[in-house]
Amino acid sequence: MHTDVMGIIYKNKPMSQVEILCCTDAFEFKPHIHDRYVVWLNTGCGEHFSVKGESDILQPGSISIFEPGRVHSNYACSNSRRCLRSFYIHPEFFHGLAVENGKRERENYFSHTTLKDPLLWKQLAQLHEQMLKISRNLAMDTDFFNVFGLLLGRHGNVGSLETTGDTCDKRIKQVIAYYHDNLDRDIRLKDLASQVGCTEFHLIRLFKDHKGLSPHAFLVQLRLEHARMLLEQGLDISMVALDSGFSDQSHLTRRFKSRYGITPHKYKIACGY
Repeated sequence: MHTDVMGIIYKNKPMSQVEILCCTDAFEFKPHIHDRYVVWLNTGCGEHFSVKGESDILQPGSISIFEPGRVHSNYACSNSRRCLRSFYIHPEFFHGLAVENGKRERENYFSHTTLKDPLLWKQLAQLHEQMLKISRNLAMDTDFFNVFGLLLGRHGNVGSLETTGDTCDKRIKQVIAYYHDNLDRDIRLKDLASQVGCTEFHLIRLFKDHKGLSPHAFLVQLRLEHARMLLEQGLDISMVALDSGFSDQSHLTRRFKSRYGITPHKYKIACGY
């Protein structure tokens, strides 16, 4: 199922553990996270993006990858020529793909990177267009596994057991784990700081340094991803709001539309409900 809203096309799970998006309008994606890997490219103009305070432009012909939980933002260099294409892929897919290719499972298969691989870029663009237009079939499945197997083999962190990418303070990991267990609860900064043994100010600074967002802003992103997952299951929007820690349905709707460019109601329709 898919929906086209303001030039943003979401196609929900065209195959297992995968979603895709095509954005052709001026919607600006403010600082946000995903609960899965994002592989994105342009077949129109370039795309401004920012990660941890550093900005760059993803040029047509380049591929960018964000690992789960990486805070980033982006907007088009030219609204009239934008064609941003994204794949959202659950980590379990790469776990399985690595094992099938005789590699060990890793915590992160890709740390944020921008790649120049013209052949792979062309294959990803063609695959994305194919997945937007047709229903899942054997040929598409084969192409998908071949293309992402190539991506993992050429550019993934699968060759050694050494840690790659930047490390995250264990206190941040502890807080994020607490968030996941308590998304529907009222969480106070002083309680978090006490749990990890630091001051409130220091915890804010840790989050800004490691995640690029405040503790509260990061929590909101986790709640939105959780809400999106529940909407995909067809649950009632008002119940989704409460289960995800929002005060009511209106609160969820405002946050959700700001983040995804689509209301929860329309997103449910896109998911077939």
